[in-house]
Amino acid sequence: MVRIRIPMTGEKAERFVRFNLLLMAGGFALVGFFFIAWPDGTLARLTEFGDNFGDFAPAPETDQRLWLSLGFAYMVVITFLALIAASDVIRYRPMLLALAAGKAASSATSFVFFAQDDVFAYLLNGIVDGSLVGATLLLYALAGRAGAPASPG
Repeated sequence: MVRIRIPMTGEKAERFVRFNLLLMAGGFALVGFFFIAWPDGTLARLTEFGDNFGDFAPAPETDQRLWLSLGFAYMVVITFLALIAASDVIRYRPMLLALAAGKAASSATSFVFFAQDDVFAYLLNGIVDGSLVGATLLLYALAGRAGAPASPG
């Protein structure tokens, strides 16, 4: 088993977790806004960006508004999970597990869809959300240390 030593404790850990959760919340809100306001334009920009890395299939247009609505609702939920957890990182620490689970589901399905359709936006979402799973689990671990007294030295 790999053990990672996290030296940060106490108020320093709490401030670090809070700051990063607020950054995440801002990012989730911004991305959610772009996807609901300009879904096809956002996907077109991601497709253009992907052209710098290879020959990918273009992202399909967003004809199914139900899925767009559900995706936007998910972005709202994770934004508020991060904001609520940031308000008291010790008390609301378990919310970070819900956030990590949502990001893991998003990442895994994006990789499956990429394997099926070779769309860069799916690959990018798999990578970004997979990274956010790791970041969220790190914040979860640090939030557990936030209530611990700071180490001397």
